[in-house]
Amino acid sequence: MSVTDAVPTPPPSVFLSYASEDREAARALRDALPGFGLEVWYDETELGGGEAWDQKIRRQIRECHYFMPLISARTEARLEGYFRREWRLAVERTLDMADDRLFLLPIVIDDTDQSHARVPEKFLTVQWLKVPGGLPTPALQALCRRIASGAADAGTSRGAPRNASHKPVTPLVAAPKGQLPEFPREEPGQRTRFWVETFLWACRSLWVVFNRLPKWIRALASVWLVLAVISDIGPSKHRDSADVSAANLEKLKTLSQNYQGTLTKKDLASLGTQVAKEFADDSDDSSDEPAAGAAPLLAIPFTAPAGDAAAEKLAGTAFAMTYGMASISHHGEVSLTKDPLPSRDLAAALERGKASHATYILYGTVDAVDNAPVLAVKIATVADGAIVWEKVFSAAGADPAKIAEEVEAKIPELTPK
Repeated sequence: MSVTDAVPTPPPSVFLSYASEDREAARALRDALPGFGLEVWYDETELGGGEAWDQKIRRQIRECHYFMPLISARTEARLEGYFRREWRLAVERTLDMADDRLFLLPIVIDDTDQSHARVPEKFLTVQWLKVPGGLPTPALQALCRRIASGAADAGTSRGAPRNASHKPVTPLVAAPKGQLPEFPREEPGQRTRFWVETFLWACRSLWVVFNRLPKWIRALASVWLVLAVISDIGPSKHRDSADVSAANLEKLKTLSQNYQGTLTKKDLASLGTQVAKEFADDSDDSSDEPAAGAAPLLAIPFTAPAGDAAAEKLAGTAFAMTYGMASISHHGEVSLTKDPLPSRDLAAALERGKASHATYILYGTVDAVDNAPVLAVKIATVADGAIVWEKVFSAAGADPAKIAEEVEAKIPELTPK
């Protein structure tokens, strides 16, 4: 038998770091760990004060196999303390270690919340063990015996030789639920994989941060999300202008060409019937014409000065396009007045809206501003005449389709979801 074989292997060493207020719990661990096969480095019995004491602490943290910080409400309350220096020294040592090297063994000895603890970020990347009062638990005993047997060791202390046949193993503990995951490391030639892992890391981190929020905030956010999903996937009458397909837009353009002058009562009835037939869907009833006054928005024909052919053409085509597009995007929510207005002022339009029991009116006039013709379009609330939206379009080179698209996009939500 060689001399080397005759020398027993020393047990793994554990540096016990604690605040002075937790000395009793530290003593309980100091007394228990040797029975589980570990050597405890504990400053109370081995060290004095002064510079030599500090140097020995640093040396032991550099040389120990494992670092076991005791975390409690008392360490939380201490904004300063030598134990915090020990914690930083331990974290600094991990910078030179492989990722799968088990070194930090955080112990919480009371009900301190791990997710809000005042500890180095590195402490949050490993599983904590809960050991109330420092009195050993079966989980602590099992961990210590695995460490003592080498089953949980993915490396040795700095400078110690490693077996050439040793294969890296998965760390004993990984980032626990509720803790920020470790940021991925970019390897040469693995850029795509790095960005995918970075995206997943961001998603997991956001989830962790969300779970750290107070319960009432999470509850409100969850309710809001459910309502948002229901409102999006549930049935809704309201559709935006994107639902007006290119084919329907071409149909509207063709249809509007028939209304290039002042709209008469006959023209209005014909327009309503054509829109109902051309753009009907399964929810339409059997009626060819929309029921006036049965919808929250009343579309009133745009008016123009009598005898001005260009103005009448713009008013007629722009209104036909706007009414058709609004009827498609807000199916069943738009009605069409069957009679032209007796006058061109807003008051007359509001009276028509009240008579139709509408909530809003869509109204427009072609006028001359500084000797240049313009089309002024308004959406107003019938109850008080308040203007919800209005815009003045230049008549020169006006595109009725673009005017209709912009007006339709400004129509308010007519039926609450």
